[in-house]
Amino acid sequence: MSLRPTRLSLLSCALALGFTAPFAMAWGPEGHAIVADIAQARLDPVAAAQVTALLELEGYDRLDQVASWADQHRKEMPGTAGWHYVDIPLAAPAYQAARDCPRDNCIVARLEHFTRTLADRSASPQARLEALKWVVHLAGDIHQPMHAVDNDDKGGNTVQVQFFGVGTNLHSVWDGRVIEHQLDLKLGPNYSIDRTAVASRAMQLDARITPAERAQWAPAGTLATLDARVVDWANESHHLARTVAYTDLVKPSGAAWSERYQAKAWPVIRQRLQQGGVRLAELLDEALGSASAPR
Repeated sequence: MSLRPTRLSLLSCALALGFTAPFAMAWGPEGHAIVADIAQARLDPVAAAQVTALLELEGYDRLDQVASWADQHRKEMPGTAGWHYVDIPLAAPAYQAARDCPRDNCIVARLEHFTRTLADRSASPQARLEALKWVVHLAGDIHQPMHAVDNDDKGGNTVQVQFFGVGTNLHSVWDGRVIEHQLDLKLGPNYSIDRTAVASRAMQLDARITPAERAQWAPAGTLATLDARVVDWANESHHLARTVAYTDLVKPSGAAWSERYQAKAWPVIRQRLQQGGVRLAELLDEALGSASAPR
C-alpha cells in the first residue's frame, strides 16, 4: 500500500516551517552534484552547447548548479513533491503503474515527461530550461534506492538508526551520510556544498567507469525506449532497497554496525551515482545533441 499522502503531509509540515528537511531529498546536494558532474563531463559537444545556452537563461554555467533546484524550490511547487519518488511496496517484486503511479504522480512518469519536453524544439526556451532542471534532478533521484520503495515507513524516514554515533534515519543514511563519510564531504549552512571538492570526487568516480559499463548502462536509443528504461531504473533501485538497504537492521547502532552498513552500502551508492551520471549524459545527448558522437 502506498504511503505517498503520509509522506507528502510530512513534507508539507516541513515546508510550513520554511525549510526542506533531510527526508524531503534524495540524494542530498552532494549526490545530485556528483551525478550532474559526471554527466557534464560526458556530454557530446552539440549537447554541451545546448545545455550551456539553456543554463545561461538564468545565469548558470554548470549542471551541478541546478542539480538540487527541484528540492530547493519545493516550497513554491508543493504539488510536485510526489514527482521525486515512487512508492513500490517493499514486498512487491517490481513496479506496477496502476498501483504505484496513479495520475502519473511519480518519478517514473515525470522523468519521461520532462525529457520529452526538453527534446521538443518547439517548446519555449524557458520551458525547456525548466525541463532540463527537472531531468537533471530526477535522473539522480531515480537511482537512489530509497526513492523506489516504501515499507509503511515513509520511504525509510521512520526507520531510526545510529550511524557513526549520530541519530538519523535510514532514508538519510542513503541520501547523503554514506557519501559524506566515504568521500570526506560535509554540508555547509542551508545545505550548501563545496562544489570544487564535490566535483573532484565526481571525476574520481567517473574515471572508474569502464567503456563496457558505460555501454551496458546507457545504450544508444535510450530516448526512443524511455518509457521502458525509466521503469528499469526504478526497478533496479527497488531491488537494491530490498536486498541491501533493508537488511541488517535488527540493531542499527554502534560502531561495528555503522562500519558494516557503510561497507555494504557504499559500493551500491557509488555505482548508482555513476549510473545516474552516465544515463543522464545519454539522455541529454539524445535529447539535445548527437548521441553518436565519440565520448
